[in-house]
Amino acid sequence: MTAKVFELLHTTKIVHGEGALKRMAERLKQQGFNTSLVVTDSTLVKTGLVTKVTNALEEVGVRSIVYDKVEPNPTAESVDEGSQWVKEYSVDNIIAVGGGSSIDCAKGISVLATNGGNIRDYEGADTWKTPKMFLTAIPTTVGTGSEVTFGSVITDKSRKLKMIVAGEDLSPRLAVLDPQMVANLPSNVTAATGMDALTQAIEAYISSNATPITDALNIYAIKLVSENIRAAVWSNDYQALANMQMAATIAGIGFINGGLGIVHAISNTIGGIYGTPHGITNAILLPYGMEFNLPTNLKKFADIAVAMGENIEGLSLREAAERAISSVKQLSRDLEIPEKLSEIGVTDEFAEKIAALSIDTPDIKTNPRHYSPSLVEEVFRNAL
Repeated sequence: MTAKVFELLHTTKIVHGEGALKRMAERLKQQGFNTSLVVTDSTLVKTGLVTKVTNALEEVGVRSIVYDKVEPNPTAESVDEGSQWVKEYSVDNIIAVGGGSSIDCAKGISVLATNGGNIRDYEGADTWKTPKMFLTAIPTTVGTGSEVTFGSVITDKSRKLKMIVAGEDLSPRLAVLDPQMVANLPSNVTAATGMDALTQAIEAYISSNATPITDALNIYAIKLVSENIRAAVWSNDYQALANMQMAATIAGIGFINGGLGIVHAISNTIGGIYGTPHGITNAILLPYGMEFNLPTNLKKFADIAVAMGENIEGLSLREAAERAISSVKQLSRDLEIPEKLSEIGVTDEFAEKIAALSIDTPDIKTNPRHYSPSLVEEVFRNAL
């Protein structure tokens, strides 16, 4: 049997640890940058986290302009407006400060900064010609992994859907993981974004596109999340939060190369229609997606159970695999995450539409089990 041919892409330099912000600023100055557009949201400005970034830049003589109009689900309009700020303030590099929303918005702005037009022009993969503007990502949550991925999700309100803008050039050139940026994360944000990271790692681990390298990344991310998320949420434990921050980045590298599956496909579709929080939507759907995919690889599901701390000694392979699902359900209960989509305002009104749109998303293409509109609708209805 010949070995499977696969590729793995990772183009982001990662700076981790206390003092990472200072090192970032020094690096930008050394590279000759003069004016940074800091892409973030108004809440993060109020917390003082953005000031930590602008102060670090100021200390080395780099000017900063704060664009704080990012919404929880970034829209095409916010990306387009941000690109106008690049021109207006003669910006030469972009820094995203926040969770996946800020980073995805900044990715879009970085493309428009050098290619022009509006972000709807670049829906799809590798749709622009000129390399994007230099982009730094500073995550302030413990999920998404967007700081190391080459994809972004932008809401098109006119079509009520989340469109994918992706390309090998889209990854941030620099990812700054400074624990002080997540040290005071609200417990509900830690829970939601942490479960997003877990969902990414689990889907990528069982993905049809998984490789030995992505398996190593994703199974470790699952272990790291499982060992730290409860303490991070309920005790705001500094080391646990720092570990969660690293887990999110590891999962990001793992899933962007390994692919995702039915959970993200349905979740992104629901988010486009209802505007639901991405991490919570993923967490609710995850056990139902796992139940759907369980028959495809009992061994990998057993691996997940072990990584989540389950004792599978004496169990059959199927029993061990099923422990992965029960472990995810228990974790969500421990984090007080809703069990059903109906609890976050989702109804069955658009069930057929959600199934049809989910089938067309890139995420579902690497789901390990064959799917159809009726099967996708069944998973959705099970989670209602």
